[in-house]
Amino acid sequence: MIKTRQDINQFINQHSDQLAQQVMQRSQRWYEKLEDAAEQEFLIPATERQINEALQKFVVKNVNAIMDLSLELHDGWLRLYATVNIKGIFAKLAVNLSLVHVQLDRHRQRFVFSQLSDTDVIALYTDSYLKTKGVDIALWWFHKVIKKDPLGLILGKINLTRQKEDILYLDIGRWLKKNKKIMDTLRKVQVNHGFLAEQQLVLKANANIADALNIGTGKQVITDADNPANAKIDDSETVLTKTPKPDAPTTDQTTVDTHSDNDLTKHPTQETRARTSTEEG
Repeated sequence: MIKTRQDINQFINQHSDQLAQQVMQRSQRWYEKLEDAAEQEFLIPATERQINEALQKFVVKNVNAIMDLSLELHDGWLRLYATVNIKGIFAKLAVNLSLVHVQLDRHRQRFVFSQLSDTDVIALYTDSYLKTKGVDIALWWFHKVIKKDPLGLILGKINLTRQKEDILYLDIGRWLKKNKKIMDTLRKVQVNHGFLAEQQLVLKANANIADALNIGTGKQVITDADNPANAKIDDSETVLTKTPKPDAPTTDQTTVDTHSDNDLTKHPTQETRARTSTEEG
């Protein structure tokens, strides 16, 4: 039976290794549970109406050359409708696209599309006859001569997307950065991909556990260094330690240096005081 402080110290010394191992094992299990939760994928459905409302709010209102923008969502593909105004040329365009990739997190907000069809010019109006003929000739040149579609050029001209071959990159972060509610959500949840279904877009997301636990702290509390698998046991002291950065002095070193300076300048030793008294005498 433990009765005295000495008995307590002896008990701790005898069982310290076992206690440290138990702490590490429990911490490892807890950390693995967090990792499992972060890896679990869940689906976020967005309806066609919700997406079109978001396009009006975040894209149409912020890009002057776009008069209207909407999507028709189908199983595995979508049809994009856009009405643009480029220097007095009003055109309503339509094109079929497939969704290649979605990335929505605190660092990047991007949709990637692949073009499935040539661009259809549904309606075309200009402020002069010459511009109308010029557009007709340009479309004929693209389709018949160089065998390319002008969609990427048109959307790039109005700074909506950028194109690489038949792939269109739409970065929407420039319109979302000022929306605190959305950015706070993207710190807790990140979308890694998505797929199209009839009249809806389904996003595949993961919970960002570390950021969710760090809300309001102003710094990252849980990092990879907190994984108990990366911790070490010091056999001499039987404590869990982390290796300090080479350039950063440890707390003990800083304390010793500070105290040594104070001792020399403000607290002279007995030998110094004796020598001073002898010189004065």
